[in-house]
Amino acid sequence: MYSYPQRTYSDPTPRRPRRMFFVGVFSILMGIMVLMGVCIYAAFGIYNKSNLQNLNTAIQGPVSLPEQASVSKTQIHRPLVPEGTSNKIEIIRNPQPVVKDEPNSGYAPAAVIVPTETETLPPVEEAAPTASSGDPVEPVKATAQASETVIEGTPGPMVADVEFDARELVLVYNTIYPGHRIHPKYWDRPLKAGADDYTYGVVPREDGFLEVASDNGLPKGSLSDAAHIRIPSIGVDSEVANLSILDLGDSRQYETPAHVVGRIPETSNPGETGNTWLFGHLESPVRGEGNVFRRLPEIPEILKNGDPVYVTLLNTDGEEFMYQVTSTTVVHRDNLSLYQTEDSTITLVTCVPRLIYDQRLVVSGKLVGVRKPA
Repeated sequence: MYSYPQRTYSDPTPRRPRRMFFVGVFSILMGIMVLMGVCIYAAFGIYNKSNLQNLNTAIQGPVSLPEQASVSKTQIHRPLVPEGTSNKIEIIRNPQPVVKDEPNSGYAPAAVIVPTETETLPPVEEAAPTASSGDPVEPVKATAQASETVIEGTPGPMVADVEFDARELVLVYNTIYPGHRIHPKYWDRPLKAGADDYTYGVVPREDGFLEVASDNGLPKGSLSDAAHIRIPSIGVDSEVANLSILDLGDSRQYETPAHVVGRIPETSNPGETGNTWLFGHLESPVRGEGNVFRRLPEIPEILKNGDPVYVTLLNTDGEEFMYQVTSTTVVHRDNLSLYQTEDSTITLVTCVPRLIYDQRLVVSGKLVGVRKPA
């Protein structure tokens, strides 16, 4: 009788535990990564919330337009020059040997003082130092003695019998370290210094602006809608659009501004009595609606450093209204409510802190000037 060969089949059962093992390891790793992400998100949110109190500030004193006269940077950013000094500094980048009458010769210094009658630096109003007797102290002068030390590669002594004025050293130092060109807020960290202009509290006024008190705003409804906004201190230059009301069935709310600054249309127009409410995104990672007010949280620090912040609104008729920021404050989103004022004011709002957005940064300002179209 013919017998068929027996076939052996591999049992797939042993492979199943191995597959489940890898699935389990992968799930555990994914869970650990998600948990780490949640922890980092929570820690970042707690850190940002801890700094919210730094966003509350207010300026002291009255508000006004910037200075009438245009102030140039050379007048503002000038070095500290000793009184009575009228010397021009000339830097020699590649010093060349200077041949003297003596057998030995020296090298020119890295910076030399060249007197000039055409270009003078403005003196600093600073009292001259006095001795204990009350008599003025003469400028410090010193004489460099001839040095016998010979540096390898040089023909002879570096300098011999040279008189110098200590005031000139200050001028030379100012050319080496440009501290007078750096905003004081960066003096403790010059390597991270920004390009902020240090205005000493003085901001040049744009031509054509006339000063207007905030209590002299026109009646509500007499001017046109806002069309554009500029905040030079933080680089904001954006269109302004009126926000529509969305019907959500059981409730209604204003739409969110997309890549523009949104204005509540029921509030006052620029230049009118009352408060103009403007909203903008700090960032919009989910909806992708832009970050027009990304740098709005920088305003409190600017005010604390003594620099004024101005906001200019342009309406559809071409009229421009300038506001000076007076205060910044942080409130919870549930506590934010629209309000009106008796003066002509402006309020800018954005969400803080980053990744949480449950608070609102409220920046307030008062009208200080107006410019009519040419």
